[in-house]
Amino acid sequence: MTNIQVRAGGISVQMTDGNKPWRDEQRLRTLYVEKRLSTREIGERLDCSRKTVEKWIREYELKTEAKPWQDEATLSRLRNEEYLSQAEIAERFDCSQTVISYWLREFDLESGKLTKPEPWRDEEVLRRLYVEQQLTMAEVADTLQCSREAVEEWIHRHGIGTRSRNPDVPEELTDRDTLQKLYIEAGMSTYQIGEKLDCAPSTVFDWLREHGIETRSVGSQPGELHHRWRGGGDPYYGENWHEQRRTALRRDGFECQKCGISEEEHRESHHVGLDVHHIVPLRDFSTPEGANRLENLVTLCRNCHNKVEAEQPDTVKELL
Repeated sequence: MTNIQVRAGGISVQMTDGNKPWRDEQRLRTLYVEKRLSTREIGERLDCSRKTVEKWIREYELKTEAKPWQDEATLSRLRNEEYLSQAEIAERFDCSQTVISYWLREFDLESGKLTKPEPWRDEEVLRRLYVEQQLTMAEVADTLQCSREAVEEWIHRHGIGTRSRNPDVPEELTDRDTLQKLYIEAGMSTYQIGEKLDCAPSTVFDWLREHGIETRSVGSQPGELHHRWRGGGDPYYGENWHEQRRTALRRDGFECQKCGISEEEHRESHHVGLDVHHIVPLRDFSTPEGANRLENLVTLCRNCHNKVEAEQPDTVKELL
């Protein structure tokens, strides 16, 4: 049975028998205006097509305030410029991730996982800025909006020759006692010393060898600075390293086992993934594969890794 009510602006049709609930003005108002369901969601709930729902919404002149997630330009900016995930957009707008996913599809915007561009990984970009334009690593980092450590790491990975930021050798490097205090007693890495003295880490490393100061295994020192360097683009960790590294990361839930920082948080702050540390140093094994046993591997963030390396062997028992 159908009730017909005449009102200003036209005819209001209200269904009382429930056979065609999409024609029930009050029901549509509740779902569309108050609950702010999409026409697709209403159609699924009332067992009709989306176009049928849209037709009766127009018939009853039902309107809702536009929400920020319904603005194509806003969603496009958040996805394609800020590279926010669906969950991050939903959190910003205080709505469900389902709503965001729906409107991304509506506007034909990428709804899958997005990867932020990381130009500091691009060898051509690094050579142009660091080699051709002679920018310092800090200046390259500012240009590419990343950390200096990320620039330095990828410069070494690509085998790009580094230059000393200071054309004159700092006096602290030529003095064995001073250098030993910085490297051994203070536990500073070659990178930290280089930063302090405004010179390249390789220069620090050369003077450590010149003075006969034994260098320690530092997982964050790539290339020729690493104790297992044998030429090429990466230090040699053995044939099974990459597989064992991935297994260790999965076992540890992609979190630093000392401070708990996640892989995603670490990439945000350091622009590189988490490290996997050899508890007993690689140099203490006859083969790299022996050092790569899972019980000898632990996931650490870059900061904790540097601290652990500086404190060895004191922290070996703690991590085993």
